[in-house]
Amino acid sequence: MYLFTALNTALLASAVGASISSTSHVLHEKRSSTADSSSWVKRSQAPRDLILPVRVGINSQNLAEGHDHLMDISDPTSEKFGKHWTPEQVHEFFSPAEETVEEVREWLSSYGIDKNRHKVAPSRGHVQFHATVDEVEALLGTQYDVYEHASTGKMSISCEEYNVSPEIQKHIDFITPTIGLDPSASHSLGRRTQKRGVRHNSRLLAHGSERGAALKKPAMAGKTACWEEVTPQCIKELYQIADPSENTTQPGNDLGLYEDMMPYDQLNLDWFFTQFAPHIPNGTHPESLSIDGGQNIGESGQGGSETMLDLDMVYPIIYPQGVKIFQTYSEYLGENGYTGIFNQFLDALDASYCTYDGGDDPNIDPKFPDGSTYNKTRICGAYKPTNVISVSYIVAEDAYTPAYATRQCHEYMKLGLMGTSVIVSSGDNGTLSRFPDEGCLAHGSQRPGFPTSCPYVTSVGATQLPVNGTIHTPEVAVLDNYLGFTSGGGFSNVFPRPSYQDSAVSNFLKTNTQLPKSSTYNATSRGFPDISAVGWNIASVANNASSLESGTSASAPILAAMINLINGERIAAGKNSLGFLNPFFYKNPDIFNDIVGGYNWGCGGEKAFYASKGWDPVTGLGTPNFPKLRDVLLNLP
Repeated sequence: MYLFTALNTALLASAVGASISSTSHVLHEKRSSTADSSSWVKRSQAPRDLILPVRVGINSQNLAEGHDHLMDISDPTSEKFGKHWTPEQVHEFFSPAEETVEEVREWLSSYGIDKNRHKVAPSRGHVQFHATVDEVEALLGTQYDVYEHASTGKMSISCEEYNVSPEIQKHIDFITPTIGLDPSASHSLGRRTQKRGVRHNSRLLAHGSERGAALKKPAMAGKTACWEEVTPQCIKELYQIADPSENTTQPGNDLGLYEDMMPYDQLNLDWFFTQFAPHIPNGTHPESLSIDGGQNIGESGQGGSETMLDLDMVYPIIYPQGVKIFQTYSEYLGENGYTGIFNQFLDALDASYCTYDGGDDPNIDPKFPDGSTYNKTRICGAYKPTNVISVSYIVAEDAYTPAYATRQCHEYMKLGLMGTSVIVSSGDNGTLSRFPDEGCLAHGSQRPGFPTSCPYVTSVGATQLPVNGTIHTPEVAVLDNYLGFTSGGGFSNVFPRPSYQDSAVSNFLKTNTQLPKSSTYNATSRGFPDISAVGWNIASVANNASSLESGTSASAPILAAMINLINGERIAAGKNSLGFLNPFFYKNPDIFNDIVGGYNWGCGGEKAFYASKGWDPVTGLGTPNFPKLRDVLLNLP
């Protein structure tokens, strides 16, 4: 019997003595003590004849060297600055060696899992096979148990830790199924995922579901104060963004937006142009890049508010430069917790990462053909990454095993090597990736989001103009207690602190006395956000209504639009796109407006971190001073 059809009968299985790790094994992965496992009840040991679909992920080679190369080409003082790699160079550099794959297969064979049972991925990224629980427990020196989710009654099979042979460990990335508990059994979209960082009013939506109306207020017609209604003109004046010129609009420099399951609609886009950006002709629209059945164009008046907000932020800044939408869709995600929302997008950009050959996990990611909305094979490597991609979707970092998150993070590293700036929102719930109390991990620990915690993306928090403030009034960290919105920020539980931010983060920790309990966050890890931009009372049009929206989903595309403008001028001058931004940003803090007012939330709605001089885990280095940012970046080689 197979795993996915047998779990509900597993409680009837008789207990058998546990397999234990021997001296021939070393620990490879262990479920974190802060993992979200409190809702799961261990019912019994897994049946001996249960057949598991096992996938052994093989480490890409040269990952450490890849990091070093990225830091080198992202360092303005390096002679290699801006010398980005081709996709072919990236694939060849990181693909596992044939000898490595053969060593892994020999290890499997030594435990009785013969080579004729192995299926090796074309990219050499994994070896897959089916085996009984008995066989896998012997292989991994572990014990599999059946768990039941307390509220849903769904079953999941898992182990608390697993081991591998010491001589093979360096080659193993991760193995599934192992320590993960099926996220689809416990968390709906609203509880695990913040769609684009746009907060929704929890007072109106049952169980925190984010399928309802976006967090918004009616637009205030006739109001001109920017603190009341942040229009495109307010954004331009606030950050002193110059209008596009002939140089800023370049072929091949379209701005990329990642969207999931929410199309745009032309009716509301034209309405926004007419009301807030009349210099943009009606009918102007993005290029639609559909991924695995993703629909980019909705019925008139039925576009997704998150996608519309993205377009409303970038078009007034970059027009007539074009926009491309990377649009995904999967009913599997809708039915299984939305945790696998990113890999479809990454697959479409990198064929070597695709079809479970690289980063995809069949226990998390959608499968194609899906028998429903997309009865074709998944799209692999079909689209070229744009120079700038804005991503404003957040998933709890602990929704994945550390190995899964790390592998996906390395994919953002590869995009940086190819010259793409990946800009993501930091989330809208302070140090938590879910809304308030239920978002805490075990022992009151903070719950960071992902991919904002990945050190190879630029994480963007949110600010606001103070009440009765003007565009000349210093911004403060956003905080809206009524609507439930505070700038996402904190520290990763997976990724160590990168060297480029070491000095800035160390200084924050040394000079600030108002810090949460040290036991609630990992002070030695990656801190986020990196910078911030306005994200409160943003004028937008969606669902046949003009409204004010709030969220870091507005902040990220604002920065993306600025970088896109600068890339256009660099291309016109015969230079390359900027690529990975963070090393440059942290070496040049003076190009940002330091934010020193406000704070974000932690567990239980308590104050967590405070905005302060220099970098902080609320607003990062601050908001961009566009003239300074532009001048320095244009003068780089």
